[in-house]
Amino acid sequence: MWHALKAELAYFRVWLIGGVGIAIGITILMHAIKWFLDDAEGMPGFVTNMFLLIAGMVVAFVAQGLRSEERRNYLLMAGPLTPRLLAGVLVLLPACLMGLGVLFSVIKIGLESLLTGRFDPETVRMTGTFAGQFWAAAQLGPLAQEATAARRELRNRASVVGWAVFVGAILLLAVSWLFSGATFGFVGPMIAVAVAMAAAVPLFEGRTDFTR
Repeated sequence: MWHALKAELAYFRVWLIGGVGIAIGITILMHAIKWFLDDAEGMPGFVTNMFLLIAGMVVAFVAQGLRSEERRNYLLMAGPLTPRLLAGVLVLLPACLMGLGVLFSVIKIGLESLLTGRFDPETVRMTGTFAGQFWAAAQLGPLAQEATAARRELRNRASVVGWAVFVGAILLLAVSWLFSGATFGFVGPMIAVAVAMAAAVPLFEGRTDFTR
């Protein structure tokens, strides 16, 4: 599974480089505007941290779409992979892409703190909250895909369970958003991530058609 996951990350590397490159360009532009307008207090610090997180989320959605269009599951099954191992690749790919986005954001925060000599804990808390929300959004993609596949394959009970978990996760994210910056604002999305991953794996394993 780990070799397959590594191969998938390498395959979508171009998209990740492009997304991160655009995010870095926008971030530099935002900082330049902030410096030019001498607007040190008007723009919250977490705003410029969001773009690298968004890049990870967008690339996760792009990867999901391309994997479906190119029938990459069918391709990977040509190797010694079981449906459970493929399910692991399915749910870990968005997590890895978002993890890279979080890593780049942490590096950006560290560099900014070194250059300015200021460290704002509130900025870090809000950045963490957005990271959780974006990660949950990316992780809900495979769950929705597998719930849809279950409905297409007439596995109605599995489809109902999948969509019920999806709706529950969305409601949890909405509630956690009310606590942005607080502990639950970060814990809530992490619960949604864990639930989405746990539900997507058995849904994928129950497929009757792995070619789509």
